[in-house]
Amino acid sequence: MSNNYSPVYLVFAYDVGGFHGTARNYKKDALLINNNNFSACSPAFHMLSTIAFELFLKVLIALDVCIKYKDDENKSSGEIIEEISNEIKKYSHNLETLFLTFPYLMTSLNIKSISYFSNDIVSEYIIKTDTQPYIPLKSLDGIRYGSFAKSKDTATLCVNDKDIIDLLNLLEEYVDKQYMQTNIELQKYFS
Repeated sequence: MSNNYSPVYLVFAYDVGGFHGTARNYKKDALLINNNNFSACSPAFHMLSTIAFELFLKVLIALDVCIKYKDDENKSSGEIIEEISNEIKKYSHNLETLFLTFPYLMTSLNIKSISYFSNDIVSEYIIKTDTQPYIPLKSLDGIRYGSFAKSKDTATLCVNDKDIIDLLNLLEEYVDKQYMQTNIELQKYFS
């Protein structure tokens, strides 16, 4: 194996690796807030956990793009980064669409469904698993701006925080495995 890394491996190792690390840090910060009980029911926990969910799912998109170019020496790092960025932008902050993009992930995490729910009080994604009928993930707009958001969220229930944490841990574990598998796959194509 040569030490001349392909452009896609450099993007994977540096850019996607950093993105993956950022997702993990949001999760870590969410858990820190939740575990230290900074407040009885923290909107910061809900915002950070929603961001972590979104970023972990978008890491999977980045990994898919890297695999797509695993044996293409003609794609520059800049072109690969641009494609990843464009793919990620297509989803905005829509967790429902992100989850539905990865049916194998939903099967692996035992997710039966995910749907978006919004009224004058809450704006959230509702995940149903084989064991939990209601795991709410707040919409970013609602949790940030409350009554002033386009999709308002003025009611946060924290009775499901443990379920959110459990699912977030499973998602992180899944993404970590995909990241390691991608690393192994891309290493076969060093130039």
